[in-house]
Amino acid sequence: MTLLVVDASVVIEYLIQGPYTDSVRDFFAHVAADDRLLIPEFGLLECTNVIWKQIRFNQMPVDNAQTLVGHLRRMPLQRVPLKSSLDTALTLAIRHTLSVYDSAYIAIAQRADAPLVSLDQSQRRAATAEGVLLAPVGDL
Repeated sequence: MTLLVVDASVVIEYLIQGPYTDSVRDFFAHVAADDRLLIPEFGLLECTNVIWKQIRFNQMPVDNAQTLVGHLRRMPLQRVPLKSSLDTALTLAIRHTLSVYDSAYIAIAQRADAPLVSLDQSQRRAATAEGVLLAPVGDL
């Protein structure tokens, strides 16, 4: 069993075509049934907000957005409560000039002693500085 913390950037790249979609889809295709993919409790909401932005700013049809939310709901992501990681997330945000949202993924990875899977370069740099391993997603 592999334990990984998956950032919203990876989930969104899976759902909405981008430069790393092929690599991200390959990553998800190789996830084993007993692997645990962790995401903060707000992660699904964060991803849904990105889908809403596609409607609002990129004229994505509502039916397509609803289909994507359905796919999101079925992804093998385990939501992690944040209450015990809030202080760490704030500290990391201050230390690395990141949003608390991005820092929460790093805090969860630290707490779970699990690698972080992210396409966000600032978040990846901060995670590395904090000693969090990064799981590769193709050639970034």
